[in-house]
Amino acid sequence: MVHIAEGLPFRWFSNFCIDKRVLLSPERTHITPQHEGVKSGFTFETSTQWGQGYVQLLQDSSGNWKAFTVYMVASDIKGQEESGRELGIYGGHTVPWPTVLGARRKQAEESPHALIRHVGVMVAARFKQMNIPTLVLEAQPRLGDVWRNRYESLLLHTPRVHDHFLYHRYPQNWPLHTPKDKLANWIEYYADAQDLTVWTSSRPAEDSHPTYDDVTKRWTIVVERAGERVTLHPGHIVCCIGILGPKIIPHIKNSERFKGTVIHGGDYKTPEPYKNKRVVVVGAGNTAGDICIDLSSCADSITLVQRSKSTLVPAEVLRKFLTQLWPDDGSIPTEISDFLAASTPLNLIRSFTKPIKAGDSGESGEYAALYKGLREKGMIVDDGDGGKTVPFQVLEKFGVLDVGCANLIISGRVGVKHGVEVAELKEESVVFTDGSEIPADAVIFATGYRSIHENLVRIFGEETVQRTSPIWGLDAEGELRNVYRQTGHPGLWYGAGGFQVARYGSKQLAMLLKAQDLGLTEL
Repeated sequence: MVHIAEGLPFRWFSNFCIDKRVLLSPERTHITPQHEGVKSGFTFETSTQWGQGYVQLLQDSSGNWKAFTVYMVASDIKGQEESGRELGIYGGHTVPWPTVLGARRKQAEESPHALIRHVGVMVAARFKQMNIPTLVLEAQPRLGDVWRNRYESLLLHTPRVHDHFLYHRYPQNWPLHTPKDKLANWIEYYADAQDLTVWTSSRPAEDSHPTYDDVTKRWTIVVERAGERVTLHPGHIVCCIGILGPKIIPHIKNSERFKGTVIHGGDYKTPEPYKNKRVVVVGAGNTAGDICIDLSSCADSITLVQRSKSTLVPAEVLRKFLTQLWPDDGSIPTEISDFLAASTPLNLIRSFTKPIKAGDSGESGEYAALYKGLREKGMIVDDGDGGKTVPFQVLEKFGVLDVGCANLIISGRVGVKHGVEVAELKEESVVFTDGSEIPADAVIFATGYRSIHENLVRIFGEETVQRTSPIWGLDAEGELRNVYRQTGHPGLWYGAGGFQVARYGSKQLAMLLKAQDLGLTEL
């Protein structure tokens, strides 16, 4: 038995009440695949916070009800609740909206309390509702350019309801899977609709690192904004720069002899330059699969180089998994879906999830032919535990979501070479480490990216980054590592992950900033 008091500072918890909202009121249902019990949401409060929780109860062999899981989270700091919608009338109809907005942006630009690096627009929207003056820095000329500049056929593999923006759902007729240019334009629109203060073409100066003053609890950071240098002193910096670092481009022997094109997958745009070409795609991740699908419209031949075994999950498995928690019909409010998804520890889900391999009876049976066909073509894959532990494949193994490349491989349109690396390039061919050689006019290295650690060190310096912990993946307790929580360095925070993670994590992050500034917590 674990005593809660051993892991928490002393606090008064009071006014526990059953939550009567849809899907949070008490219900008798399966807690595990083998055991039925009772689930219920509840609310509570402490001396400084409002809170909400979720409990799952099971009966023991003696018939006594005991908690299987208890999830408790602060929902607001008393007196610091989200401001919600405004009346829209200012100064008794005497102050126009442009004047109000201009004053707010002037405060955020001249005295930002939080500086958000890169897009981070959902975090900024949450901070605005929490009355935290926030300035967003975007290195590109326009918000959304990070998406706009990627390959033309890119779209989100997750369904739209999982990717809704905080406070602002997509329109009812929005595509199920969002094209990257629609997403880029939406980010721009969202920032305007949420009245966010954004500096584009702006980034930390490369000739100096931000410094933190432990006495004033403020940063000093020099920002290069459209050719000008501006010094800012925010209390907090939130890095929303993803989890990917510099591109990985292997050094290949005699690459200068190759007469064709050699690029990284991140630089691929459209298939037209590869019409009637013989293309080798090195890598077997999501980007490699998308590029192969794209090239199948016009390339003469396509060879996918799979260097090691892949964990492959059909996209429809993930879609079914996500739409159970976030139904597309809007029957469950997004904020409740997010809360329920967070209420059960991932390690617990792992503990009672029985793996099902391809070809077994059960959920993966319908995909047995898919995996068998891939193996017959030389691609070595497993099925990600039958699709039953998709979150772990995405968070830990970067599992591949198949959106059509598998069928191209099975049909023979895309060839596969497994377990080899590119050893050498000749004038019109690629030589592999097993001694084999194939003709080629282009080589696309979809070989991924190095750790985000390198980008963070470039911005902040090694000394600052060493005070923080690694980003992403799951820690020993099944929590996302080091995002939307204390990093180990005062005033420095990391935001990463998909839209759902940002929606939910941004509230936790905002309250941590508020609590720290109000002296309610110790870092």
